[in-house]
Amino acid sequence: MSILRNEKNTKRNLGLLVLASAALALGACGTCSAATEDNAGSGLSAPIEGTWILNIDRVAQGFSFTALQSFAAGGVTVATGTGDRTPPPPISPLYGSWKRTGHNSFAVTICFFIFDPTGKAVAMLKTPETFRLVDDDNLTGTGTALACDINGDNCVDVNSPITITGKRLLPK
Repeated sequence: MSILRNEKNTKRNLGLLVLASAALALGACGTCSAATEDNAGSGLSAPIEGTWILNIDRVAQGFSFTALQSFAAGGVTVATGTGDRTPPPPISPLYGSWKRTGHNSFAVTICFFIFDPTGKAVAMLKTPETFRLVDDDNLTGTGTALACDINGDNCVDVNSPITITGKRLLPK
């Protein structure tokens, strides 16, 4: 009789163990799925991340230049361009922030300091930009220039719209 009872208890315990394992597995998968969805909306692991070779067309001024702009996880962007050194004096490196605004759409604000001939910072140029990924390796965008005090406040539109096309810089 006790052998039958032990066998019955063993089967019940085994059944509970299988049930508990299945519940844990389902719970873990549900958590992974939710975490992935959360990250997709946070800007982390966004498809814009990486470095892009951009063609910047300064529409009102009638000239274009090439730039490199990098987008890092967490919303940091840095850039430099062939038009950054003219007219003299030179400008500072370009730093900014980005965020996802929709599927394959991004808002960016990038800033740099402008110096007088003695090397003193006299203003900040702030450029709000919008980007849209055309596909995995190509994007388009627009922006405008705002002249601000050196703290990034009291900004005035300087009527300097830009259009942007770019391709992803791929490692070889």
